[in-house]
Amino acid sequence: MDYFLGTRRSRSTTDSGGRIVIVETKGREDTDVEPKMQRLAEWCSDLNRLQSDVKYDFVYVDEASFKKFRPTSFQALLDGFTEFM
Repeated sequence: MDYFLGTRRSRSTTDSGGRIVIVETKGREDTDVEPKMQRLAEWCSDLNRLQSDVKYDFVYVDEASFKKFRPTSFQALLDGFTEFM
């Protein structure tokens, strides 16, 4: 894992947790990227099924696309990089 980002959501009776996004970055395309991303998706799903305090998610960011699209916010990064979601 390359980077974790935790965010807080506003507190309410139905939503008192936060969100953790794992950012997987790659400078070059490896042959094992797809199975690694499948396992990461499974890991997040397992954690989300076992608990509800924090939502775990991930985003895959490849260097070529990052340089091409240059997201200006973290939300833009999440919205623009959906290859393995």
